[in-house]
Amino acid sequence: MQFAVPQFTDIEDKLIGPLTLKQFLFLLATGGVDLFFYSLLKFSVFFFLFALPVTLIGVAVGFAKFNGRPMFAYLGAFVSFFSKPQVRIFKREEVDIVVRTQKAKPAPAKIGRIEEPDQSRLKKLAYLLDQKTEEEKELIRQKTDIR
Repeated sequence: MQFAVPQFTDIEDKLIGPLTLKQFLFLLATGGVDLFFYSLLKFSVFFFLFALPVTLIGVAVGFAKFNGRPMFAYLGAFVSFFSKPQVRIFKREEVDIVVRTQKAKPAPAKIGRIEEPDQSRLKKLAYLLDQKTEEEKELIRQKTDIR
């Protein structure tokens, strides 16, 4: 016996015209908040100051996608991020640390080559690299002068 396997399960059904139920409810809620601002402020500068950001956020949550996922999926993470404190306080407990020192044994002298300190090796390397870049600049100048 064969059964039909459902496909396109990640696509929501269009219930109200070209809108899904979530999109319609977000737009309805946004319209309600805008209507509330209109009833308080009429058509003034403050109405647009408050209503425009609410409308933009409502439309973005309803229709926009980020990384292939709707903005509604990020809404919970956004709210939890801003509702939790961002400062973490660490309470350090006093711990007694005992340090024992021992006299180091002198290292045996190496026979043959004298080891140079690392700082002088770094200076030599930096000099060689600087010299190399100057040579490359000179070659580029020569090539551009020929043409």
